Amino acid sequence: MYTKILNRIFCLLALSVLFLGQVARAQAPSGEGWQCVTVNDGITYYSFTGVEPVSGSPQRIFVTDWDMSNKDYALRFVWSGEKCTTADIFRRENAVVALNAAYEPESVVLKMGGTYHSCMPKDVVMKTPVPNWKSEAAVYTDASGQKIRIGFDGKGKTIAEQREFYANSAWDNIYTSAPMLIDDYNPVGAFFMDSTLTATQLAEFNYEDPIRHQGVRHPRTAVALTENDHFIMVAVDGRRPGISEGMSARELTRFLQKNFNPRYALNMDGGGSTTMCVRGLGDPETHVVNTPFSNKATEKGVLRKLVSFFCIVETPKAPVEDVREQVKADWNKSSGLDRVLDWGPKPGSPAPKGYEATYISHYGRHGSRFAYTAKAYTVLLEMLREGAQQDNLTPYGRYMLDQLEPFWKEVEYRVGDLTELGWEQHQQIAKTMVQSFPKAFGKGSRVDACSSASVRAIMSMTSCVSSISREAPVANVYAHQGKLDIQATRPNEAKNPFVYQGPVTVFPYDESSEAFFLRHFPQYPEVLARLFKDTDTGLGGRNAHDVFFNLYMFVAGMNSLPQELRLDVKDFFTPEEYAILWETDNYERFREYLPYRTPCSSIVDDMVAKADARLASGERGADLRFGHDHIMMALMMIMDIDDFNKYPSNADDLVKVFQSYRSAMATNLQLVFYTPAKGRAGEPLVKVLHNGEEVRLGSLRPYDGAYYKWADVREYLQNRVSLFVDR
Repeated sequence: MYTKILNRIFCLLALSVLFLGQVARAQAPSGEGWQCVTVNDGITYYSFTGVEPVSGSPQRIFVTDWDMSNKDYALRFVWSGEKCTTADIFRRENAVVALNAAYEPESVVLKMGGTYHSCMPKDVVMKTPVPNWKSEAAVYTDASGQKIRIGFDGKGKTIAEQREFYANSAWDNIYTSAPMLIDDYNPVGAFFMDSTLTATQLAEFNYEDPIRHQGVRHPRTAVALTENDHFIMVAVDGRRPGISEGMSARELTRFLQKNFNPRYALNMDGGGSTTMCVRGLGDPETHVVNTPFSNKATEKGVLRKLVSFFCIVETPKAPVEDVREQVKADWNKSSGLDRVLDWGPKPGSPAPKGYEATYISHYGRHGSRFAYTAKAYTVLLEMLREGAQQDNLTPYGRYMLDQLEPFWKEVEYRVGDLTELGWEQHQQIAKTMVQSFPKAFGKGSRVDACSSASVRAIMSMTSCVSSISREAPVANVYAHQGKLDIQATRPNEAKNPFVYQGPVTVFPYDESSEAFFLRHFPQYPEVLARLFKDTDTGLGGRNAHDVFFNLYMFVAGMNSLPQELRLDVKDFFTPEEYAILWETDNYERFREYLPYRTPCSSIVDDMVAKADARLASGERGADLRFGHDHIMMALMMIMDIDDFNKYPSNADDLVKVFQSYRSAMATNLQLVFYTPAKGRAGEPLVKVLHNGEEVRLGSLRPYDGAYYKWADVREYLQNRVSLFVDR
C-alpha cells in the first residue's frame, strides 16, 4: 500500500514537472500553413501562408524566435542618422535577423548606447492635431543586448510625464511604441479600440488617430517576450488582397496570444516600414523574407528608408574580459601598434594524418620603424621649447628637453624608416616559416613576394625574402613592387585606380575620439604638471586630445628604436595612465580602420584566387604580401578572426574584442594549406596563423581542431567580402 502511494506521488510529480516544462518551453506555432526553419542554434524562423484563423483572411506572416538562453547572440538597437533600408542595416551589421523598429523620431524615444537621438519632441503626431499616442510602452535592453524588457510604462501618463519618465531611464537602449498588445499575459491590444466600429466609421477619423491607425488592417511589425526568455520578432504583410490582408491591432494581439503565448508584446511601426531580413533566407541579395508594401507612390517597388532597427547579432565567443588588467600589467601591450613580439616558433596542432603543409598565403606588416609622423617627436619638443622660453618647465620637463634636443637631430631625417630591429623581425619570421613548413619551400617551390610602395614595407619584404633564400636555397624566390601590386598590398591608397566600392561605413558609436579621450582621461593635466609649472600655459592653446595622441606615439615608439637612441621615458606615464591612453588610441584606430574593410577586401580576393591557382597546379611555395598595420586590422575584421569584427553595442566594451596590440610591429597573417601526401586522397585543408598562433575564422566550423576545409574557407571568405563590397 505504501509503495503504491509513493508511486502515485512520483507520477503526480512527474506530470507536474512535465506540465511546468511545457509552460516554460517556448510555444511553437503549428498547423496548416506554417513552416519552420532553424536559422542557427538558438534562432528559429517561422512563416505562415494561407487563411489565418484569427483574422479569417489570407495572410503571409514571418516570425523569428531567439532563445535568449543562447548567449551567442544579442539584440542590437541600431540608429542611422542618414536614413537607410532594413536590408542595408542587415548587411552593415552582419546581422542574423534585422527588423524595422520605431515610428517617426519626432513621436517617440530613441535611445541607443546611452545617447538619446529623440525624446518625444512633439506633442502631436506628425503634422496633425492628433495628440502623440505613440510612446505608451517601450522595449529596453542593457548594454549587452542580452537583457530585454518590454514595459507598459507610459500607461496613464500625460505626454509630458512620459517624456520625463523615459528621459530619466537608466536603460542603455530604448525604443518607445504603441499600442501595447500583451501586458503580463493580459491582451490589452484586443481592447485598444472599439471593435464594433465599422470601416465607414473608422474612415471618419484622422489617418493618424490611434483608433483608425490601429483599427484597420495594415502590414504590422511587433516584438514579444515570453515567460522563459524567448524574444519574438514578427512581420505581417498587408495591403495585398487575396494574398495578405494585414491585421488590426486586435487581430495581431489575438494572433500572438494563440500562436506564441508571450507574456509581453508591443506593436512597432508597420505599414510600408514592415521589413524583416533573415540570414540565408528570402531574397538572395537582400535577405528580405516578406514583401513590403507602401501606400506611397514614391516607394512602390523599393524598400522604405528608416532610422531605427532591431538586429539580432552574433556576440564574441571569447571576449578578453580582463583586457584592461592585462594591458596595465604589460607595458609592451600598452604600446599598441608599437608592440614588439618574439618571432620564434609557436606550439601548434599537428597536421591531420596523411597531410603536409605545401603552400602559404601571407600578409605581413612592416617591421619596427621610427615614428611614421614627425609630430610624434616635434609636438612635445615644441611645447618644451616654449616652456623653456617662458620659464615654465619643471625639473622633469627640463630633463626631457635636454634628452629630446639631441634625439631629434638623430631622427629628423629617419622618420618612417625601418629600424635594424624591424629588419631582424622579418629575418626571424622567414626563418620560422621555412623551419615550420619545409615541404612548402623544397625543390621546385616558388615564392612570390610583393609590397606596398612604402620604403619600410619594401625593406621588410627584402629582409624576408633574403632570409628565405638563405634558409631554402632550392626555392625560386621573386620579389617585386609596382602599381599592379596595390590591390594585394595597400588597396586603400588614395590613387588606387582599381579600388573596390561598397556600402557606406557608419561608425557604430556616437562618441567622438576626442570625447572618448576626455571622458576616460580627465586627469591629463596631471601628466602635463610633471613637465610644466603651469599646465594651461604649457598646453599653449593646443587641443589636448591631439597632444596626447602624439605623446602616446612618442612613448610607445621607443620600443622600436635602436637601443642607443631610446630615451628614458619610464616616468612619463604611470602604468595606469599608459593603459588608459592605449584604450583611447585603440578607439581612434577602430574608427580609422573600419572603412578600410571595403578596399582591403581585394586582398582576400587575391588570397583566394592565388590559393586556387596553386592548388589546381600542385605548385608548392608561398605568396607573400607586405604592407601596414591598418591593412592587417582591416583583414582581421573582414575575416572576423577571433570575432574581431563583432564589435559590441557599448563603446566601453570595444577593447574586449578589438585590440590594436594584435597588429604589433611585423605582425603577420598566414593561411597555411595542407594537401594529402603523395599517394593519398583528400581535399585541401587550411589553418590560420596570426603571429604564429592558431586563430578562428568567425563562426566557421573547423574540420579537425584548428584545420578547416579549404572549400568551406573559400565560401566563408567570399561571403565575408560580399558584406563590404558591391560587385
